[in-house]
Amino acid sequence: MSRYLVSAIEQALWSLMNLGVNLVLIRLCAPADYGAFAFWAAAGFVLGSLQNALTVCHLQVLPPGEGTDPARLSVERLMHAVTAIYLVVVAVTVLGGALWLRRSGSALGTPAASLFIPGFLLQQYIRALAFSRGRADTAAMQTGAVTLCAALFLAMAVYSSRALSGDQVLICIGGAYGLVGVAGAVRALSGQMVGLRWRDLAAYRNFAVQSGWIFLGVTTTELLARFYAFLVAGWYGAAALASLSATQLLLRPVPLLATSWSMVARADLARQREAADWTAFLRLIGGALIGGIVIAAAWTGLLHHFWALASAKVFGGKYTDDAWMIWLWGISAVLSFGQVVVSAGLQALKAFKALALANAAASAVAAAAVIVIARLYGYGGAIAGTALGQAFEFAVMGVLLMMILAARRRR
Repeated sequence: MSRYLVSAIEQALWSLMNLGVNLVLIRLCAPADYGAFAFWAAAGFVLGSLQNALTVCHLQVLPPGEGTDPARLSVERLMHAVTAIYLVVVAVTVLGGALWLRRSGSALGTPAASLFIPGFLLQQYIRALAFSRGRADTAAMQTGAVTLCAALFLAMAVYSSRALSGDQVLICIGGAYGLVGVAGAVRALSGQMVGLRWRDLAAYRNFAVQSGWIFLGVTTTELLARFYAFLVAGWYGAAALASLSATQLLLRPVPLLATSWSMVARADLARQREAADWTAFLRLIGGALIGGIVIAAAWTGLLHHFWALASAKVFGGKYTDDAWMIWLWGISAVLSFGQVVVSAGLQALKAFKALALANAAASAVAAAAVIVIARLYGYGGAIAGTALGQAFEFAVMGVLLMMILAARRRR
């Protein structure tokens, strides 16, 4: 239980940081500037999913231990090198995309995104590395440090200008991620990279096939959850995306709670798999699903009831008329929680191919639904389209999980 508690505290810190940042931006930024931040944050999460497929997933299946442990050292060194290359490629690509958007006159053209996204990815990698080593306390300290740095940098920016542009926001948050990420990397990678040669990267081909299926799974999952952001930004503009992001903001702790559970539960599920204790396996997943649905439903109802007060006191009177979106986001949050829990079970069973195909099919359903409903009913309809895709994936994953478990029990 202590491991789950520390993981929950770490996730709460990260959620608190994101909540605080978004609240500050909603109050102090113009809708277009906040929408630009929301756009690049969504892009960062999608690119983070690609990073998970390339490197993080291979760290998570290693036995916990220090970085110098022979069972971990060679794999860690390889994943560190691949991550470094990935960060450089991402920085250059994002900078080029941001400059192109700026030249086209879009509010999304914020070159500081080329600092924000690599900084975010680096911090997420070091955080995942700490969890894979069994050091949830280290991950919590990293997240706490990011929270403090982000608060300090934003306070300095507000004090100096009283109004925040999209570039200023991305510089402040990206600087916090990058500073803490670099400091964490220096500590975590100490002594590991000595003697690594370029030709040693060829060993990555041993991980490539598995990464391919995981890549398909995690990237389509992120696109399922965030496709609406790119479509709404393109069709309706940054201000419309700001409205969607603001109404979703206070419901984000629900899927983050599921993520916190999964980061610890994967190890327990793997142990139950090895012991063929399928009753305990299902009990852990079922308990998480029931608890998550109750929490998400209660929180959605409470938030909708007090939305006028929250809009006035927290958002400075903005987005008061968007209360109807809360119910749609609440349904999406419940489904997102269920997706994370069932996906953790399938990952523990190493059903990467089946999970990837389910994610891909659900993403296609969601993309089609978002396009049709958003075109017919406006940008708010994008939430309903996303929820339809999530419901489809949750159902498919649930069926796959039960089929695989039934086959394992017959052995």
